[in-house]
Amino acid sequence: MKIFLLIGFLAVVFNFITGGLYGQGDEWAQFRGKNASGIAADDAKPPAVIGEDTNLVWRIDLLEGSSSPVIWNDHIYLTASIEEAGELQILCIDRSTGNQVWRSSLFPQKFENPHPVGDLAPATIAADASGIYVYFASDGLRCLDHDGNLKWEFPIPVPESANYGSPNSPVIMDDKIILNLDYGDVNRRSLLALDKATGTTVWKTLTQEVTPFINYGYPGYSTPVRYHDQVILHRCGGIAAYRLSDGSPVWWFQIMTNGIGTPIINNDIIYITAWMELSEAERRGAFFSYDTFEKVLADMDKNGNGLMELDEIPEDMMVFSRPGVDDIEGTQFSVRKFFRNDKDGSVNEEEWIQKFNYLNAVVDDFGMMAIPAEKKGELSSDDILWMQMEKNPEVPSPVAFGDCILMVSDGGWVTCMDAETGIVHLQERIGAPGAYIASPVSADGKIYLASYSGKITVLKEGKQPAVISMNPLDGKILATPAISGNNLYVRTSKHLYAFKN
Repeated sequence: MKIFLLIGFLAVVFNFITGGLYGQGDEWAQFRGKNASGIAADDAKPPAVIGEDTNLVWRIDLLEGSSSPVIWNDHIYLTASIEEAGELQILCIDRSTGNQVWRSSLFPQKFENPHPVGDLAPATIAADASGIYVYFASDGLRCLDHDGNLKWEFPIPVPESANYGSPNSPVIMDDKIILNLDYGDVNRRSLLALDKATGTTVWKTLTQEVTPFINYGYPGYSTPVRYHDQVILHRCGGIAAYRLSDGSPVWWFQIMTNGIGTPIINNDIIYITAWMELSEAERRGAFFSYDTFEKVLADMDKNGNGLMELDEIPEDMMVFSRPGVDDIEGTQFSVRKFFRNDKDGSVNEEEWIQKFNYLNAVVDDFGMMAIPAEKKGELSSDDILWMQMEKNPEVPSPVAFGDCILMVSDGGWVTCMDAETGIVHLQERIGAPGAYIASPVSADGKIYLASYSGKITVLKEGKQPAVISMNPLDGKILATPAISGNNLYVRTSKHLYAFKN
């Protein structure tokens, strides 16, 4: 009896240590925590004010990489890369000290082409009691145990046509690892399910073959999320649901979207920020006001030869731009660049009208959408509960709290909407200025926004979110912060920070 009492006492102590000090083992075990929601556990209480000397537990230097921190018990898992050495790294960090527990290095024969803003280690790890599941587009999927030993590997060919990288994060759903492979042609773009114990293929769905999506040629970056027995996927050209058991399609909705932001699910409603360069009026440039060549010549044909020389087109005349993204180069697309491949250096009426009609055909007004999760077959705009079409983010996912949905977009624009109706309670520039790539996360009535420039803005939850603090850190921020217990973990381009009240 004494032995059993001692065992029970030790179990209570262990649960107190791992639960009270570290939080539950699975509370932030993938990209954005449980089901990519960005919501921490109810008892999490991370600090509202942070800094280089404020509520800092430790800070360590990191190599290049933009994968988000993942926590399992007393370990933090990350990936990194050393491009000049041809090395990819999987890192295990001790939560209490920041010391490296172990490191596993890979040396692929060939590397993917990352996004100019990104790197070779952008995908976030997924973890469970059995181990961790890691995806590099330059290597494939692999499973390691918590001591860093390889359990299985699943090679995947390096994307040939994905010129902007493939930062899609794997997720665990029951006994399966789900990975979005949204790049390449119709015969390549797929949703993959592997047996998490063996790494063998359970099913593979060609997403453009079974549903009539548009192939823009761009890769989709979204992480799959779960709704009951369905896998919800935002991909380039639309959003769809697939059966977790066999990958067969349940419903699909074709829209003009690049498939970047990860959806969230709240009260049986899917919220998704559909984004494309031309999906909002404020991003469309002056090019779209020239629907006739006569108007083009009247305004820009300086030499009067009836053609548009490239140097006659104003340098600041845009096809599209990204307002508020002054800290990232290449965020605008000029008309000169659009016609740069013209062989004779001039544009005639046929060439202008052809390109105008091509772009005008994909112009559509859309943005944040609310879609009931219980649907079947092909959806139409009539199935959408509501849509909010201004200040939508290109990359960051939304976050839900109470009866509100909140999103942050470039320029520091924060939009808070009623979850049921879409009515906008607030749309103001209250975050730090500049670009936003990391997604917002929430805990203890607070929303944490991480700007690309390296500032963490903390908001108080509510229909009119108010700024609690604005906290500059060293380096750029692409990775979404992680919350576990009373700790906030922030990865910048230079460091990994651990903060605690």
